[in-house]
Amino acid sequence: MTSLSSKNIWIQRQQCPCGDWKCFVAYEGNNEETAVASQLAKAKAASAEATVVPYVGMVFKSDDDAFEYYGNFARKNGFSIRKERSRLSPQLGIYKRDFVCYRSGFAPVRKKPSGEHHRDRKSVRCGCDAKMYLSKEVVEGISQWCVVQFSNVHNHELLEDDQVRLLPAYRKIHEADQERILLLSKAGFPIHRIVKVLELEKGIQGGQLPFLERDVRNFIQNRKKVVQENDALLNEKRENDIMELLEACKASKEADEGFCFDCSVDDNDKLEHIAWSCGNSVNAYTMFGDVVHFDTSYRSITYGMLFGAWFGIDSNGRMIIFGCVLLQDEAPRSFAWALQSFVRFMRGRSPQTILTDLDPGLRDAVRGELPNTKHITCIWNISPKRIQKTLSYDGMKWFLSLDWVQINTLLYFIQFGLLGLCAIRGVTFLLE
Repeated sequence: MTSLSSKNIWIQRQQCPCGDWKCFVAYEGNNEETAVASQLAKAKAASAEATVVPYVGMVFKSDDDAFEYYGNFARKNGFSIRKERSRLSPQLGIYKRDFVCYRSGFAPVRKKPSGEHHRDRKSVRCGCDAKMYLSKEVVEGISQWCVVQFSNVHNHELLEDDQVRLLPAYRKIHEADQERILLLSKAGFPIHRIVKVLELEKGIQGGQLPFLERDVRNFIQNRKKVVQENDALLNEKRENDIMELLEACKASKEADEGFCFDCSVDDNDKLEHIAWSCGNSVNAYTMFGDVVHFDTSYRSITYGMLFGAWFGIDSNGRMIIFGCVLLQDEAPRSFAWALQSFVRFMRGRSPQTILTDLDPGLRDAVRGELPNTKHITCIWNISPKRIQKTLSYDGMKWFLSLDWVQINTLLYFIQFGLLGLCAIRGVTFLLE
C-alpha cells in the first residue's frame, strides 16, 4: 500500500483483490477519514479471504458446484460470471466448462433492419480476461471437475458491495415475492406502489430490494405473455377434446341404440353444454327413477365447466348413474337446459322427487322445468354437523374409523336412504 500527501489530503492506493497491479481502490480524506477507510479495507479483505481464491488443480464434485463457488467468489470481489462454452463427447458427455467474467468478450455487431427504430444499447463487454476453465476427469470410476486454467485479472473497475448486488446475475425475485407481486398487480397496483409495499413489508429502506423496479415490470409482462400463451394452448386443447368427446358420443350411439346425447352451441358456434345417458341408465330409470339426486358439486379446473350427474338407488341400495352433463356456467338457463335434456332422455318421464343443493339458480330451474316434482334439499347440505348429534359416543368412534371411500358411501346412503323414506311416508326435510 502506498500513500501520497497533498495539502492535508491523503490518497491511499490499495491493491484490488483481483490481483492486477494496475487495479486499485482509492480513498480520499483527512487523517481520521483515512483511518476509517483503512479499517473498512481490512474488513473487506478479511471477508474476501473467507472464500479461497480458485487455483489450478482445485477439484469440485460437479460443474454446478464449481459455478456456485466461482459465483460466490465473484460477488465478494465486485463482479459476476456467466457460462460461455462447453464441450461434449459421446463417452463422457460434457467434459469441459468455461466460466468467464460478465464483461468478457465483445458484443457482436448487429445489423439494424431498415425502416425500424431500435434502441442503441451500449454493451458492457470490454474483453475482460478473468476466467475459470474446468475439465472433467474420471478417477476410480468417480467423475470430478478440475480447474485447468484460472485468471483473476480484470481490465475494468470492480464494484462495491452496494453496487454489485444490482448486476443482472444477482437480481433475483424469489418465489414468495413473485406470488406477492402477481397478487398486487391483479389488484390494480402500479409498479412503483408494488415496490413500495414490498419494502414496507420487509422493513427495509427504499432501493434495498434484491431487484429493481424494471425487474418487477419485466416479470409481470413476461408472466402475462405466458398466461396468454397458455390460454391459447388451453383453447386449442379444449377444442380438440370437445371434438373427441362428440366423436365418442357418436361412436357410443352406434354401439348402443339406447345411448342418447344432446349438446348446444353459443353465438360463436362453440360448444356450450353437453349431456349424455346410456341405454342401461334409461332402463334403470323406468324402475328406480322416482327419486333422483342431481349432484353439481364438481367443476373442471382446466376447462372451467360445471359437471353434473343424476344419481339414484336400486332396490339393493346400490348407486345408479342415470346421466351426466357438462355446463358452461351455473345460470338458471343452463340448469333449465340440463333438466330438459334429462327428461327428454328419460322419455318424457319426470322424477317424483329430486334432491339438489342450495344453489338458487338450480332451484329456479327445477321450479320452471319440473313443476310437478317435489324439490328437496337434504339436511346434510344445510348443516353437516347436525348428523353428529344423532350419533352416540361409540357411533362417533366407529364413524371416525372409516376411510374416505366408506365415508362417501355412507353419506350417499344417508342422503338417498332418508330421501326414500321421505318419498314413501310423504315427509320432507325442506319441501319447496
